[in-house]
Amino acid sequence: MSEKPSYEELEERVLNLEKAERELKKVEVLLKDEIYWRRLLVEESRDGIVVIDQNIKVFEANKKFADMLGYSMEEIHQLHVWDWDTEFTKEELHQMSQTVLEVGHHFETRHRRKGGTLIDIELSSNGIAYRGKKLILSVCRDITANKKATKEREELIQELKKAATEIKILRGILPLCSFCKKIRDDKGYWQQVDTYIDKHTEADISHSICPDCMKQHYPEEYKGICLEQDIPLPNE
Repeated sequence: MSEKPSYEELEERVLNLEKAERELKKVEVLLKDEIYWRRLLVEESRDGIVVIDQNIKVFEANKKFADMLGYSMEEIHQLHVWDWDTEFTKEELHQMSQTVLEVGHHFETRHRRKGGTLIDIELSSNGIAYRGKKLILSVCRDITANKKATKEREELIQELKKAATEIKILRGILPLCSFCKKIRDDKGYWQQVDTYIDKHTEADISHSICPDCMKQHYPEEYKGICLEQDIPLPNE
């Protein structure tokens, strides 16, 4: 028969067990804290995060991703990628998933929200392994506002370039005759104002007559217009 352990040996074993239990509790606390921290990083992310299985179906997602597409968390877990991606067919998505699992992928696409509106997405995907399953982790960023701002900026630049090519800028001091109001060009020739403007700008000249000139050169017509439009004549 084996010799029974002494009291001191039993006491030492108990102390070792208590020490091991304390260490185990510390590890459990650290593990829970690590799980909470990692979950916090996912849930507080400003980007949508979704994990896709090999059937191209949602395996897991954060609330930001569900909100981005306008679905509840329960609804989002019932969807496949082709339910929201508008740029690729089912076959193309299956082919892309194999590439992503091997080397990852970074690209832009468009997603359809639950209500039907479209949003521009910058997407970064990588293959991961979890409990023997091959999954795809995707980080989705809504770049709709950025794309719109970029498009508007490019359109404005094009408009400015077009305007710059169409407008001839008049520079310097223009010699203007004090009496006949002709303008002297850079070759020394005197031209009517309308002729000069037509030659040096892209403006179209439309001839008309001001009220003062109408009164001076066509007094009868001026009087008739005043009476027709019920405008008081100067001598009234």
